[in-house]
Amino acid sequence: MSMFKFQNYSAIKNAQDNPRVRATALTKIGYVFGVKDNYEVSEGVIYSEAAVPFANAGAAKAGDVWVAINRIDKPELMNTSDYVINTGEYIRAFNLSKLHGEKVEITSDIVIDAYNTVNVGDKLIPANKADNPTAPMKWKKANVNDNGYKVCLEVTAKTTFGVFTIDGRVGGGFECKITSI
Repeated sequence: MSMFKFQNYSAIKNAQDNPRVRATALTKIGYVFGVKDNYEVSEGVIYSEAAVPFANAGAAKAGDVWVAINRIDKPELMNTSDYVINTGEYIRAFNLSKLHGEKVEITSDIVIDAYNTVNVGDKLIPANKADNPTAPMKWKKANVNDNGYKVCLEVTAKTTFGVFTIDGRVGGGFECKITSI
């Protein structure tokens, strides 16, 4: 089950939340994206604000970085792990670009890299369509050549966050500090 949460109240209090953003692809809690104004979905269908996966590393570096943190509001779900924000639904989007220094906790299933390959001190950066065409809105471990990102998550601890979900597919979690590289 994908989870992303702020660790303390100051992050929630200072976060910029945009409830008008609409999904352009299946989105899970903790997925990362950019927000585009007047996004044309199809002929005649335009979203005033849309969550768009980063096309490449340059796009992830250039603009603000937003994350989906919706409440699970679909009572028909039998398993919260099945929760997704469908295309066209509204996303509760939070702008991470203005929250440097705040701590968050995330589950490892929103990171492309395997849980056992991510260590304390590693930095997680927004993935893009070139990294993972099937799930371009996840996070990925930065390598030595990655720099210029306004937002990254520096892993400060490996935790059991998310391990005790009903589906049991989460290897663990990460405590991270919002920073840049």
